[in-house]
Amino acid sequence: MNDKEPKDPLFPRGFKEARELKDQIQKDYPKPHKKDDELTPLKKLNHKLGIYLSPSTTEIADDEKKRKIGVIITTFILLTLIISAYYFVIYEPAQEELSFAKTTKLNELHDLYCGALTTSPNAFALESQIEDAKTTNDVENINIITPATKDWKSYHKKSIAINQDKFNRTMAVYSNESKNVIMHSDEATKILNENDATVLSQIKFEKPNTVSVPVLISRLQAGAGLVNVGSIVDIYTNNNYTDENYTLNTTTPDISGCTVLSIMRYEDNGEIDSEYSKSHTIVKGNNTYPKENTKGFSSDVLELIKGSIIDGYNEKETYKLLKNYGVKLSNYERQINLGDLDAQYMLLIEVPQDKVNYVIDNMDNIVLTIPTSQAPDWMVSEISRTY
Repeated sequence: MNDKEPKDPLFPRGFKEARELKDQIQKDYPKPHKKDDELTPLKKLNHKLGIYLSPSTTEIADDEKKRKIGVIITTFILLTLIISAYYFVIYEPAQEELSFAKTTKLNELHDLYCGALTTSPNAFALESQIEDAKTTNDVENINIITPATKDWKSYHKKSIAINQDKFNRTMAVYSNESKNVIMHSDEATKILNENDATVLSQIKFEKPNTVSVPVLISRLQAGAGLVNVGSIVDIYTNNNYTDENYTLNTTTPDISGCTVLSIMRYEDNGEIDSEYSKSHTIVKGNNTYPKENTKGFSSDVLELIKGSIIDGYNEKETYKLLKNYGVKLSNYERQINLGDLDAQYMLLIEVPQDKVNYVIDNMDNIVLTIPTSQAPDWMVSEISRTY
């Protein structure tokens, strides 16, 4: 029998021999098999994770355990040091600076939004804005003075319109200086236009509640006797005054904007006894002819007024002659630099009612001054001539 396969013209030549050679090589040199305990890289990673995550199920050598515990402790210490350094060197100082900036800004807010504006909606909005600020720069950029000035001007404008007396005056009460100033409403409006919230927050306007107080003072205390009826004067207290409930302030008046309603001198200043004499001599040869012209006047101003009242004199003529006699006398004394320095004056002064006791108790220590803003004509003339 013939075992050879029939020759196929389409079967490639030598293919059978090549396959037999391959089978023989595989038989002589078999391919090594993978060990069961050999792990791929992925399996190795899973194995290590299993050691860390499940140490109880995987046995680890004592040295390996100690090494890993040391690494963990060292890492923990380093993290603690880094976090502590960041907190104490960077975070905590920044927070302290931010807290200080917020406190300062809140103090400014409460200083400007005080009194009647404490519950202003803008005050609450600004306070919330300050509290929500994240950095010191954000806090410093919050503008308080501008909205506070606007709010105070709006509030005071309404307050001035409400708190006026029948003479269109209002009274400014300064809380930080403990003084009252009576002024015309136009002057009060001028104060609003010229100042910001730092000043306006310390003022409140009230309706003038005034009292006329009589004071008996010396010429020195009475503005050198040159104040006139209608003069606006400020009242100061000299350094001899001490009171535990009163703080001496030499830079601002104790009472400002007081009106002089009347002035009286002592009656002795109305007594007049004067004589004017003019003489000359004519010589003719051995003859001498002396001539003397003497004029005298003796009167009492108060007696003249009394006489005019009972129709002894023409009342209108007498009043015309004696009008402002006391002021004229003081003014002439000023011009000739010679006067009665011992003269005393009885003045009736309009002052706020809450200052009446102060004026009465310190009558011997008060000094009336004439502010240049309310200066009489003669003072304006003298100042203008000097400058």
